[in-house]
Amino acid sequence: MKILLMALGALSFAIGTVAIWIPGIPTTGFYVLTAILWSKSSKRLDTWLQNNKYYRQYVHQGVFERQLPLKARIIIYLVTASMMAIPFFTTDLVWLKIVLPLTSLTQIISMESYYRGYLWRDGIPFMKNNNK
Repeated sequence: MKILLMALGALSFAIGTVAIWIPGIPTTGFYVLTAILWSKSSKRLDTWLQNNKYYRQYVHQGVFERQLPLKARIIIYLVTASMMAIPFFTTDLVWLKIVLPLTSLTQIISMESYYRGYLWRDGIPFMKNNNK
């Protein structure tokens, strides 16, 4: 089971890394999934992850403690929108011109709902025991 969790974590990490350059694929979701899978696979990996400065700053504080500042969220929204603007302005596909803005709007609504406390006031349900 440990090897399967590590392998799935590596796959999730690879997809998340590739997603950096592909508009519309959520990088953060894959990285959070990677953190969950790797921390469940091995105590050593869990300890390494918990002590990693990037994990502490962007995942633990940003996701579990809801301390991602509004300025950082706005930068995320602008970068995402600018990446989605490339295919929006270079395609003639009507469905894509509808889906891309809806995707950006969905991202903004879901993130702001989470950070403002409208979603999961008591923390992310499946991570209750692991986020402290």
